[in-house]
Amino acid sequence: MNPALRKGFTTGTAAAAAAKAASILALTGRLPEEVSVTLPGGLRTLAIKIRAASHQDGKGRSAASVIKDGGDDPDATSGLEITAAASLINSQIDKMINNDGAEVIIKGGDGVGVVTKAGLQIPVGAHAINPVPLLMIRTAVREAIPEGIVEIEIIVPDGQRAAAKTFNSRLGILGGISIIGTTGIVEPMSVEAIKATIRCELDVAYEENSLRVYLSPGKIGEDSLKSIFHGVHVVQMSNFIGNSLQYARDKGFREALIGGHPGKLAKLLMGYFDTHSGKSPQAAGFVARYFGLEGEYNTVEQLIEHVQNTEKFNPLAYDIAAKIRTRYGFSSVDVLLFNMKKQPIGVATCIK
Repeated sequence: MNPALRKGFTTGTAAAAAAKAASILALTGRLPEEVSVTLPGGLRTLAIKIRAASHQDGKGRSAASVIKDGGDDPDATSGLEITAAASLINSQIDKMINNDGAEVIIKGGDGVGVVTKAGLQIPVGAHAINPVPLLMIRTAVREAIPEGIVEIEIIVPDGQRAAAKTFNSRLGILGGISIIGTTGIVEPMSVEAIKATIRCELDVAYEENSLRVYLSPGKIGEDSLKSIFHGVHVVQMSNFIGNSLQYARDKGFREALIGGHPGKLAKLLMGYFDTHSGKSPQAAGFVARYFGLEGEYNTVEQLIEHVQNTEKFNPLAYDIAAKIRTRYGFSSVDVLLFNMKKQPIGVATCIK
């Protein structure tokens, strides 16, 4: 992380701050200008400004909101208004109807996605508020209202639009964003957030098919595989191929099928399992030498057009498959290579 970049806070922190402010408003009739949120672990707090409030939100509740600040991270949820509506439940009937054994009842509302696929930390049918943010919200509410039953609804007015810019639909979270965060803080340009999302998608894929995982570095491979294997869940690894393969193997997948352009996948034979251009060289020269070709090739695609006979790419596909199988221990690895037009140019299987 670049130390000059500004940190932000997660949607979980924003929801906890809004819930605390709404609880204070419900109890005292006073809206604080900012609240202190206890971060996971309980050793640090963060002061969060409160943007707006309504003593009555139309349902007899007190509501407050926070503008989520992702700092200098390119975060699709940065700038969203995260609202919490608080209700104090007093009557015995209300307690019997609403209390599920928890004195702080937390619900998702409009703009918070609903989980539709198994494999995540949240059960199917529930709103996508992860366990750590749930604990943060409960802690924040109890700091404001130490006793009694409080119901909190988290609402993100523009959540459905923002969700289209996230991975939520790939994870089976529909209708809004997720309330997430394990530390409460957003680290700018964090690759760990991307890796965590890939791991979540692998968890979902495992619930659908625990034998074989379908993987691709990017859109070319994903679209190409889906055109051949209809209805499969293809997980995009981005440049984190090694990290994704290791997690898939640790998860329990026995077979791996990988599709992509040789310009990316040939880097594995070169020993680079993080294929970002800043961490690995271009593969054009390597692939040219692999085929015994002389001359300069600016890109692997240019080389593909020169070779034309796509059967020559089958041995390259096999060597990539063998490298992956040997390194990660899958019982079988299939590699399908495609050109930029998403046409198949090589295929091979390596079996233990």
